[in-house]
Amino acid sequence: MPVVIDFHVLAQAVVYFISVVCGFVIAIPLGVTTRKLNGQCLLFTDITWTGHSRFQPSFSAGSMCYFPVYLAVAVGIVFAAGMGVYYVYAATRKDPDTGSRMWVFPFTLISSVSAVTFLVAASIISAGFQALCDQYTKGEGVESCKEFDHVNWNDSKDSSSAYEHLKISEGAAWVMVLVWLVQVGLGILRIVRNRRLRSQGSSNPGNSGNVVGKSPTA
Repeated sequence: MPVVIDFHVLAQAVVYFISVVCGFVIAIPLGVTTRKLNGQCLLFTDITWTGHSRFQPSFSAGSMCYFPVYLAVAVGIVFAAGMGVYYVYAATRKDPDTGSRMWVFPFTLISSVSAVTFLVAASIISAGFQALCDQYTKGEGVESCKEFDHVNWNDSKDSSSAYEHLKISEGAAWVMVLVWLVQVGLGILRIVRNRRLRSQGSSNPGNSGNVVGKSPTA
């Protein structure tokens, strides 16, 4: 029997794998920057200028950076990778009814919660990054937040490429929100299609013997 590909399920698998890529792009730059600053989080950092080129930073709580990183790893990478593999397997099954009999509502609910949670994470990164830049550019002679990359710290901290890293993580975080919203949309579409199939099956009782055990599942 030839393999029958369910393109709707396959599309959901592709979206999950896009989430994996975005998860790496969020976690790695933000995590590297935090590690190079000895675990200090730049997001929402308060800067007090004490001279022409000297300032005293008051770093925010580490959770401001760790939350987006851990979320990206746990949900964006690990969970999404597992779901992606499962959906590829389901999409390429020989049974053409596999897609209509998969659990859809629980995963759509999880996708909805993930979208909201990533929205919170993206907002934290954007607001925290903007707050840092607003504080830093108050310094005399500072023209751009990009100059933060060249700060000379008195200890082992290193902020080189911090601006680029935060900018990359910020962009990937907002793409991640869109990715999970697309996943929610595909899940809702699958629920609607399954209910339509169920209603069509109930309106054709003469064919009930052909669909035993293959009722669409929401």
